Amino acid sequence: MNDFQAQQEEAASFESTPAPTWLRWVETVVVTSLFVGLGAWNRPEDPFYLNGSFPWPALAPLLMGLRYGFFFALVSSLILLGALGISYREGWVPVTGFPYVWAIGVLIFSLLAGEFRDYWERQIEKLEASNRYRQVRLEEFTRNFYLLKVSHDRLEQQLAGSSSSLREALRRLYQEIAHAQGDGLTPETAELMLQLLIRYGQLQIAAIYPITDHGLAEKPIARIGAFEDLRSDDPILLHAIGEKTLVSVQNEYLQNLNDLNTDLLMAIPLIDSHQSLIGVVAVKAMPFFNFQPRTLRLLAILAGHMADMIQEQRQSPGPGSEEWRQFCFQLVRACRDTRQHGLPASLIKLTFDNRQQFALVEDRMRRLRRGLDVITELPSDDPIGLAILLPLTDELGQAAYLQRLDDAVREHTEQPLAQLANISTRMVDEVQEVQAWLSGHGGTSLS
Repeated sequence: MNDFQAQQEEAASFESTPAPTWLRWVETVVVTSLFVGLGAWNRPEDPFYLNGSFPWPALAPLLMGLRYGFFFALVSSLILLGALGISYREGWVPVTGFPYVWAIGVLIFSLLAGEFRDYWERQIEKLEASNRYRQVRLEEFTRNFYLLKVSHDRLEQQLAGSSSSLREALRRLYQEIAHAQGDGLTPETAELMLQLLIRYGQLQIAAIYPITDHGLAEKPIARIGAFEDLRSDDPILLHAIGEKTLVSVQNEYLQNLNDLNTDLLMAIPLIDSHQSLIGVVAVKAMPFFNFQPRTLRLLAILAGHMADMIQEQRQSPGPGSEEWRQFCFQLVRACRDTRQHGLPASLIKLTFDNRQQFALVEDRMRRLRRGLDVITELPSDDPIGLAILLPLTDELGQAAYLQRLDDAVREHTEQPLAQLANISTRMVDEVQEVQAWLSGHGGTSLS
């Protein structure tokens, strides 16, 4: 297609190339002389057909006008009229006076033909210029279109690792696994977990192996694709279990180039916030464009949250309300995600003087709650306090949330939030520091 377009452009440039000036002069003189010579040969007594029915030599300036325009029509007419003047003076033409009418007529219609040709040449040049402009814009549009298409494709490939996709993935994770039957890593929960990993990592051949009291199980409890049983001495699998971290051929291949003998592409351990290993996701095949650090990071984060949910189902109720235990559980996971993956999370504490103010602000907060936000009442009644955990939220997001909450409170009470509650904020970092921060307002241990 590109070769065809190049040939068309080359042909168009060749056809639009004007004849050189010397060729125009030579052709004008030769054609005009040829018509005069033919008239002298065919009709020696009247070579200019002054007494004939049609002045045939006048075709010379007419043709030159149509071919090269007004100026060369004028040149050809002057040559023809010059030859007529010489013939009249020498007595070679059968007239008693110079034929001014004939001369003027030849001059007029040849110049009209030349002007006609020049007019349409100017119109064609305008159209060609307009066409060239449109061609340039079309090429720019085509380049921009393909650049946008490539950028869109790359954006789709990277979308799985973006923060908005991570938020949606975690929200879907809590919605689906929370309704699974049974406690612990069962075939039903393992199947749900594997489907979520497939959705966000495009896994093609993978399986989930549980960890028992005797070590890694021999058979998977959930699989996708043509997954065959693993070797117990697979280096990637052993490294992932030993280091309790995601391991792929991207890092293992460079470090153990000579010793690497594995059937796996990647191994993802299911480790909860307290470093308890409950299973391993073994991956043998996934699309190449998804096998990048951003997607692997997303899968590791999802695996950690999955392990936390499984362990949460096994735990016996502890002190405090269910809401407070859930808050502490999610806070530990947020601290781990911040430390291992650099994911931001924010904490906001509000303390009140009385229950009426507490109830009013709590209602506004729950109306503004997003899918991953965790709101709880602090266990201590002195002072009365509320805490909210904002996962995947940096300082700007925290400030934006407080502004929305302040606007909602003002709309309902016509008072700013700062008049109803004492506001404290911090970013999530180490578990011990967050625990001390909460304990200063009546919090209990998170571990």
